[in-house]
Amino acid sequence: METMRAYGVPPTPANFEIWYAQASSASAELSAALAAVFAEGGEWTEDTGAKLREAFFPLPNEAQALAAISQSLGAEIASIQKTVVQAGQHTQSYGNALEVVSGQMDRGVDGQTLTAVVHQLAAATRSMRARAETLENRLSVASTEIDGLRTKVETVRREARTDALTALANRKYFDERLTEAAAEAFETGKDLCIVMGDVDHFKMFNDTWGHQTGDQVLRLVASCFADNVKGRDTAARYGGEEFAVILPDTTLANARTLADQIRKHVQTKKVVKRSTGETMGSITISLGVASLLPGETPSELLRRADTCLYTAKRGGRNQVVTEDELAPRTTSAA
Repeated sequence: METMRAYGVPPTPANFEIWYAQASSASAELSAALAAVFAEGGEWTEDTGAKLREAFFPLPNEAQALAAISQSLGAEIASIQKTVVQAGQHTQSYGNALEVVSGQMDRGVDGQTLTAVVHQLAAATRSMRARAETLENRLSVASTEIDGLRTKVETVRREARTDALTALANRKYFDERLTEAAAEAFETGKDLCIVMGDVDHFKMFNDTWGHQTGDQVLRLVASCFADNVKGRDTAARYGGEEFAVILPDTTLANARTLADQIRKHVQTKKVVKRSTGETMGSITISLGVASLLPGETPSELLRRADTCLYTAKRGGRNQVVTEDELAPRTTSAA
């Protein structure tokens, strides 16, 4: 913990795992990787930690994790089936005991035999009740375990589609969702727009104030995207300092309005050094907006939105450019 404080590493459980392994001399390769991080004045960032965890403490990927959960679920179901079969056998045994008693009663019994029959019936009933309680308890435990497995499945799926730094959707989920949204738009004939945004002068924040400040900038921008999307909209960290939003059933004009709301929201954010209160700079973002054309692929839509984005960059930054604002294409005469 002292070493982590000395290097400015936040004491999170994930970071502690890395530094505990370092203190235990668990891996020479890990020690070399940590040394490389801080060489020539380097700083610790969340992305640094994520890369080290991926390299030295790999977690099972989504498919492996779901396969393990599926195996556990299969074993649980098999156990339940065995319990139910045993319960059926116990019920049959109880039924047989009742038939025996019924036969004895039909033949007529004296007082002594009646007492014996009653004791026999009481013993069989107690045994059956105990078995029924065992079955109920087993099914209750199984229900709890299955609920736990269901929660694990949801957790794996959520983590697989979430960007760890910003908590927005990640690139993989964005691509999947855009493909689904495009197919739905073609089927229903409704509009589909996307917004692409890029943080202005992001490299300056990293170079001037360090990667931790850069991470703070990305989280602030991500919160602005999250605050302005709703319903079926999907906001994602597209990569690096680039963000994107999928807007189903949204016209180009309305998509532009939302993009400008995000831009204005970002513009209100300032990065402040907590120890001194010093302002380290204001944040701005440039955005491009495009609408899906008939027969267009998602990748073509992304390219057009990206063109709008970099037109906004070249035009002075901190602005929104839509595809209808671009200079019309010229065609040569035949």
